[in-house]
Amino acid sequence: MSAAETEYTLRRQTEAAKSLLSGLRADGEDDAELVADAIEGETDLLEAISEALAANDDDEALVIGLKAKEGQFEARRNAIQKRIERRTALIEQAMVATEQTTFRLPTATLTLAKRAPGVVIANEADIPARFWIAQERPAPKLDKAALKEALKAKEAVPGASLDNGSVSLTVRRK
Repeated sequence: MSAAETEYTLRRQTEAAKSLLSGLRADGEDDAELVADAIEGETDLLEAISEALAANDDDEALVIGLKAKEGQFEARRNAIQKRIERRTALIEQAMVATEQTTFRLPTATLTLAKRAPGVVIANEADIPARFWIAQERPAPKLDKAALKEALKAKEAVPGASLDNGSVSLTVRRK
């Protein structure tokens, strides 16, 4: 039985049981055991419930299997992503080693650009107060732009320095 058929049958049998219960109550019947026996004997509600539980068991097994596959696919995706990153790094290294900034290939254009040196924070507590922007909440904010300008101007700033910069590989697909 399909999921939709199982649900439809369960709804129909529930309505039949409600109607039976209403009729029994109209006759003044309150005995819970008699009501349960009447529902069992006059409707297929218990069979519909059993079918729904069996369908739930099947679906739960599918969910468990799919979760296991998702984990496998995630591990596989991560491994593939790491391969891409390694090859990209090797391409970048090859271009740096051969002092090439551009390669025009039939399928892509590779461009190597130098990035400006970035700010490296060694210890925020040592950075002078003039590089902090006052805020009410949550706390003062470090003005990285002002800090970078001071470091670029060769000013010695305790707790911060500039790195050597880096290179960035851009791949444009045609």
